[in-house]
Amino acid sequence: MSVAGVVLAAGRSERMGAPKALLDFRGRPFVIRILEALEALDLKPRVVVLGPDAPRIRPALAAHECLIVENLDVAGGPIGSLRAALAALKPVRPAALLAWPVDLPQVRVTTIERLLEAYRHGGAPAVLPSFAERRGHPVIWDQRLFPELETSDAATRHGARAVLSGHEAELAIVAVDDPAVIDDLNTPEDYERLVREINRDIY
Repeated sequence: MSVAGVVLAAGRSERMGAPKALLDFRGRPFVIRILEALEALDLKPRVVVLGPDAPRIRPALAAHECLIVENLDVAGGPIGSLRAALAALKPVRPAALLAWPVDLPQVRVTTIERLLEAYRHGGAPAVLPSFAERRGHPVIWDQRLFPELETSDAATRHGARAVLSGHEAELAIVAVDDPAVIDDLNTPEDYERLVREINRDIY
C-alpha cells in the first residue's frame, strides 16, 4: 500500500517569531530532518505544504525530491494544508498519507514505523500515536477519509479532528514511548527547551 508523506509547514509561526521549518534540529532544519525521515521510510510521493514563508523555505528543499505546494488559506488552520496536499496528490491517489507537522521534528523514525505497521496490518481509517494517554501526531489518513477531509463542513469549521471524531470507534490508537508525538513547538521557550534536551541527549 502506497503511503505518501506530507510535511505540514504552512503556519505563520507568529508565536515562534521565525519560520519553524528552518529552525535547527541536530544540525539540520526541521523540515529537512522530517524529509530525511520520510526518505528513510521510503514514503512517496513526498509533499511539503508551505504558506507565507514559502520564499524563505523553498531554497532549503532544493536537494530533496519532493512536491512543494502552497496553502493559501493558512487562516483556516491545518485542514487547509491537508486539502492542498490532497489536491496535489490527486494524480497518484495514494492509499494513505502520513501528515507530519513541521514543529515535531524530534519524532523518532521507529515511532513512524510502528504507525505504518499498525496501518498496514489493521485496516483502520486513521492511525494516531499516543503518549501518556494523550493523542498526538503524525497521523496516517486512509484514502477512505480523503473525501471527508476535502469537503466536509465539519472539517471546514473544526478541522481534521472533526473527521476523526466521526470515526472514533474505528481509529487505531498506538501507544508509543516517544514523548515527541505530543511535544509540538510553538514558542521560543519551547525551542529553547528542545535545545536543552538535545544537549542532554534526550532526543
